[in-house]
Amino acid sequence: MSSSFLCPPSSYSLDDKVIGGVMPRFGYTRPRQTFSQFDPDTTQSSSSVSSTSIGHKRISQLDPTMETALKRSCTTEVEPQRKMKGSATRRERCRINQARYRQRQRQHEEELDAFIRHVHEEIQDLETQRQDILRYAPTNESVWVVATEYFRLFRYGFVAPVMVPVSSASNSPSALFNKWNQKTPPSNVQLEFLKKSMTADVTDGVVFGAEALLENWRLLSLYHDDVHVQLQRLEQIGDDSLRAVTTTSITITKNTLRHVYPHLDSEHSALAAKLLNQRLVMRGTVHFDWDNTSGRVVRVMSKVDALTPMLRLLGSLENVSTVFEKAMMTLEGRFSATEDANDNYNGRH
Repeated sequence: MSSSFLCPPSSYSLDDKVIGGVMPRFGYTRPRQTFSQFDPDTTQSSSSVSSTSIGHKRISQLDPTMETALKRSCTTEVEPQRKMKGSATRRERCRINQARYRQRQRQHEEELDAFIRHVHEEIQDLETQRQDILRYAPTNESVWVVATEYFRLFRYGFVAPVMVPVSSASNSPSALFNKWNQKTPPSNVQLEFLKKSMTADVTDGVVFGAEALLENWRLLSLYHDDVHVQLQRLEQIGDDSLRAVTTTSITITKNTLRHVYPHLDSEHSALAAKLLNQRLVMRGTVHFDWDNTSGRVVRVMSKVDALTPMLRLLGSLENVSTVFEKAMMTLEGRFSATEDANDNYNGRH
């Protein structure tokens, strides 16, 4: 084998004979697996699907404790803000509700004040109309009205005059103070009624004038307790006359014995003991005589039967005679005036 600079001594040239003489060790076999043509898009999609599946698998395989901790951390961050917003909303809602409530209260008070003023005005108008009817209407029907009102006002005997406060439109503290300290003279409703519904010289057969009639009521109430006059019925007994059937109840007290029956304290203490704290129920009548010209009452005749209940308590006519012999009140319920009557009344009330 010749050599040259083109063929170094360490190299061998293989001719066809040498190559042809080499025996193949394995036969050719077809590949078991074939691959389709490479597609970049398909490969990328498969890769992302695979990675996504792996990510989900990893997330699902997280520890439940860690998952709960993550949720709590998120909730902890959001919860304070939510509470602050809710608290502010509730405060605003409460403020609006309170403002509406106060507005409704003010409106209700204003409506109530207006209603009360309206009712007072109506009462005054009706009272004026009633007084006009009693004063000017010359009809027989008016005597019924006067008699009914008479027993309504005197059903508990005499009523002491009251101090009437001066009316004031303002409700300020100073106005209210002045309202109760600036008073008009005492107002006696009973006396005003007698003067308006009866003539100036009205009489009970003994005394004249409305003041004299009222004085008998005053003494009856002054010297007895629990005076109660009940109207049983009204009867027309003439064209201009009306009769009322009544029941008068009074209680005898130590004050009664001292002033009405003063002679029983020393001389007849046994009779005084029988009368003390006893309740007298006396039947009686009141006659009203009407004047069509003036449209008022001209005569009021009152009588009670004190004899029957006294006889029941004392047991004999002799004892009854002894009790009323020097008494301040007659068996018909009429009082005689005394010097200390007014002083005793003022001291009692």
